[in-house]
Amino acid sequence: MKLIKENKKNVLLEIGTEEIPFSYIEPALKQIERFALKAFSSLGLRYETLKTYATPRRLVLIVENLAKESDDKIEYILGPSLKVAKNDNGEYTQAAKGFALKNGVTPEELIPKSTDKGDYLFFLKNTKSKKTEKLLGKFFSELINKISFPKTMLWEESGFKFARPIRNIVALYGSEIIEFKIADVTSSNWTIGLHTCSDEKIKIDFPENYFLTMRNRFVIVEQKKRRKVMKKSMKFAVRNVGNVVVDESLIDEVNYLVEYPSALLCSFDKKYLNLPSEVLTVCIKKNQKCFLVSDKDNNFSNYFVGVRNGVSKYQEIVKEGYEKVLSARLADAKFFYDNDLKNGLKCNIEKLKGIVFHNGIGTLYEKVERIKRIAFLFNKEFNMHISENTLERAIMFSKTDLVSEMVFEYPELQGVIGRIYAFKLGESADVALSIEQHYWPLVASGELPSNDVAFLVSLSDKIDTLVTGFSIGLYSSGSADPYGLRRAGIGFIRMIMEKLPNCDLEYVMRKIFEFLPKNVTNDIKLENVYKKLVNFLCQRIENTFDVEGYNPCEIKAVINILKFNSKLKNLGTLRLKLNALRDTKLVCDFSSVTMLFKRINNILNQAKKQNVDISGTIREDLIVSDTERMVYDVARKLKMEVKDHVINGEYGEIFNKVIKIKPLIDSFFEKVVIMTEDEMIKLNRIFLINYIKDIFVEFVDFSSLY
Repeated sequence: MKLIKENKKNVLLEIGTEEIPFSYIEPALKQIERFALKAFSSLGLRYETLKTYATPRRLVLIVENLAKESDDKIEYILGPSLKVAKNDNGEYTQAAKGFALKNGVTPEELIPKSTDKGDYLFFLKNTKSKKTEKLLGKFFSELINKISFPKTMLWEESGFKFARPIRNIVALYGSEIIEFKIADVTSSNWTIGLHTCSDEKIKIDFPENYFLTMRNRFVIVEQKKRRKVMKKSMKFAVRNVGNVVVDESLIDEVNYLVEYPSALLCSFDKKYLNLPSEVLTVCIKKNQKCFLVSDKDNNFSNYFVGVRNGVSKYQEIVKEGYEKVLSARLADAKFFYDNDLKNGLKCNIEKLKGIVFHNGIGTLYEKVERIKRIAFLFNKEFNMHISENTLERAIMFSKTDLVSEMVFEYPELQGVIGRIYAFKLGESADVALSIEQHYWPLVASGELPSNDVAFLVSLSDKIDTLVTGFSIGLYSSGSADPYGLRRAGIGFIRMIMEKLPNCDLEYVMRKIFEFLPKNVTNDIKLENVYKKLVNFLCQRIENTFDVEGYNPCEIKAVINILKFNSKLKNLGTLRLKLNALRDTKLVCDFSSVTMLFKRINNILNQAKKQNVDISGTIREDLIVSDTERMVYDVARKLKMEVKDHVINGEYGEIFNKVIKIKPLIDSFFEKVVIMTEDEMIKLNRIFLINYIKDIFVEFVDFSSLY
């Protein structure tokens, strides 16, 4: 820790708890950091550095060189506008008087100021500096109360909630204890070390001595340093037998399960090496939180590494415990594996009839039957030329491992063990890979299925989930996605955009609704559900492009065309349109083009308000000016050119055409009176403007770019 500067001290806040779930810790640290940064800024407290640390039993905030007092602060507090602050006689209204009273002044002491929104009254608040120790108690108390967790506990009478019961709080400013109380715990300068070694109280004299004091009591508070120590300890443990199979996510998890990591080398019976590597991995990782070890040839060995919480004492007893528990788990896994292979996958097909996917939709068996009909439809409509026998077999076995004994015990092996069983039982690679990969992508940016059969089964499964889910009202909302609709939507969109970019989904999407159970189709308005589903998928497309860094307005400009027409067509062209739009805006003043289309839309909207049908046919005999004639001739030519460019995917050329025609349309608006007194000519000119707009109506929504 850095040297303390004059008139400054270090701050320590340690929230000592029972063991917090590892997944709660990083989010809690981020909340602490955000709150502290905001609070110190608001309080006018200057500091040098602010950092957070954690173990499973403590959340820690360290602030270095915090000033001994806050800065003087002057701020303007917004009051009522001058329009409502005084009446017609120039007297202060109740609004002004109430605001003044609230701030402890008279209305005459309020200050009028001009803002972008008009003239307002302000109260000039002068806040004098305060001693830091007077501010920290409230700050610490509010900080602890503000930390939120997915689930919380009650453990004493006050009703205070936290992830786990708080057992002690260290709150220091220099050597001074900052006193406050949370629940039944009063802040102090004592903590405890590694709970498995001793529950003796440890005094912290100064924040700058905290880390060393805790290290001497077998607690490495700094998570990054603890992680390095753990990796070094594991490497040392396996030095004579091979290498630890690196699993960064497991290292992160174990790092928040221990306070003082000590690695020990363990082993299991070599006969279990006959189990698939995926089964070995899940057995060793899931409950044991242990690490696999590879031999000198990078093959899995019968060694594994456990990380205990504490010093290297009684290692043989701890090692025996690890080995005994894992041996039992591996024996169970081998029993499940052998039994599943003996029974085969075919016998599981019938079992799917007893697994309800959802009460409103039916069983998994019925879902598989719908997937088959959808896949055959896709195969035909998109000319994928996949063998129907292979496709049918892949679909038939796609969900069978869900009722296997292995997946019942280890759900994370869903799909994976099905692929392994299929290969073992002599199925083709297309069928075996489909069982695993029809769940892909597993995350938004995950890998897509690697072969056509797996791709088609995956696509069919996802659209069935979406159509059936929307049909019975399982709309995804907020961050919750209990039925996987959002995940299915993202995967479906990615697969279509990347593998079937030019397909027209409208016919097949509507056809899929015919495959729904009769009890569902009798109760819903299919057109309404279809539109909601299209809108949902458009939102997933928007999110995808947003993550990729495209401008939100530009995204809406190309996505809105899908929404307006409720059609999912040529999704692969969307990125090309976005790139063309972005490139065009970089080389020219595109804002003038958007303003032109805004003017066109305003005229057309005005006509609609007057109940004018704007979509009539242009009559050439009513074109009475040379400018009007020129615009009409150029527009007709432009319509054919744009159509050709769309067919060829030349979207940059379309934007270039828009830029070139703009001066002519500007001239038309300058020289031609649209709303002329002659009703027939007026309508004809409105039809012409609408004709120009319609050239681009299925290409880009210019109104999103205003």
